[in-house]
Amino acid sequence: MLEKLNRQNYLKVLLSIALPISLQVLFQSSLGIIDQIMVGSLGETIISGIGLGGKIPTVFFFTSGAFTVGASILMSQFYGRQDRDNVARSFKLFSRWIAVVGIVFFLGGVLFAEPIMSVYTEDAAVRAVGAVYLRIVAIGFLPSVVTGMVGSLFRSLGKVKLPTYAAFAGMFLNTFLNWILIFGKLGFPAMGPAGAAIATTATRFLECAILLAFFFARQKKPETSFDLKLSVGGAFRQNAFRITLPIFLSELLWSLGENAYGIIYGHIGTAETAAMVSIGPIIMLTIGFFAGMSQAASVTTGNRLGAGDPDFALFLGTKTWLIGMFGAIAFGILVIIASPFYPKIFGVEDATRTTMSAILVAYALVLWIKVSNMILGGVLKAGGKTKYIFYMDLVGTWAIGVPLGAVAAFVFDWPIQYVYLAIASEELVRLVIGVILLRSRRWIKMIHA
Repeated sequence: MLEKLNRQNYLKVLLSIALPISLQVLFQSSLGIIDQIMVGSLGETIISGIGLGGKIPTVFFFTSGAFTVGASILMSQFYGRQDRDNVARSFKLFSRWIAVVGIVFFLGGVLFAEPIMSVYTEDAAVRAVGAVYLRIVAIGFLPSVVTGMVGSLFRSLGKVKLPTYAAFAGMFLNTFLNWILIFGKLGFPAMGPAGAAIATTATRFLECAILLAFFFARQKKPETSFDLKLSVGGAFRQNAFRITLPIFLSELLWSLGENAYGIIYGHIGTAETAAMVSIGPIIMLTIGFFAGMSQAASVTTGNRLGAGDPDFALFLGTKTWLIGMFGAIAFGILVIIASPFYPKIFGVEDATRTTMSAILVAYALVLWIKVSNMILGGVLKAGGKTKYIFYMDLVGTWAIGVPLGAVAAFVFDWPIQYVYLAIASEELVRLVIGVILLRSRRWIKMIHA
């Protein structure tokens, strides 16, 4: 499909890549969504505990995602010029790096769950639930790094449906196991949050097994295989490291910033934390839907840069951003319409439901900005000059979002929905910088081995 990409059919090709990726992200996001919805009837303490217990997995997925993004940047450009040997070298090198990340987070989550949870909340009951959830979910970090790298390879080749199949199977397994283990069906004991964590971890292993089966099936065919025995030279490693380090630091600082926001929300109160956690499924669904646009923009833009056509790459990036922005505005309107009804599915107090509705409206107002930043980030990363993304995230999160959120919560004692808007103001700053960079063309870089 990527080989046929041109100005006449770009929208068809873009959607053919974006839709399967969006479905994959939605299916994978459903693991956390299903956990939260199914435990929604178990009370605010368990809802808050699982939500806060999921903060470290968020850091893990964004940090490990930096390596899959770095690999995708190289593999997309190399595949754009049909350089299969360097696609193989990229896959081999980044697989080693991401394995280290998986092991570190696995050990940290299993061995230090209680101390980690004590940072997020002073509520002992919430901490206990979060620690149980985190310790089990951390086991799933190991298969997740394999899934991430193999999925990145397939997306860079335009084979976006294969990761979607794995995520689809995982969604069904997770739902079934959640039903059995959380509530104690089919003769199993009711395990509550531990059951949700076990279901999620089992699903990670299933997704990994499916993608590895696809990968090894392709490796058996000479026309689709990659020579993973090729050596990776020092110059190649240095170039890959130079591209990936800013992404790694950016994703790490951004995810730590999201955790700082979680700490701010967690210290406002347990009910407010439950309200914020409970709208997580809506956030994951909407962002997941547009994640495909972001990754499609990155893959197609990188492919055209690799083929030596920066003008077409800029055209693709701009068009994808505009399509995503207007789509997000429409989604935001739907979220506002749904805001009075969605909280009713959770077993929380009426005051918490009212807070949930207010946060949903606040989220809907900034959704178009968030989606714009996602897509622009994908485009700018594809150009190879990833330091721009690092500076944007550093300034946006740590110079604007975290300080404003802390002041709004602890100095002015604002309601949580206004604290959320104060934090979200950093998105507007990043959008302005992103548009300026896109139009300047300074982000464009042709990557060579």
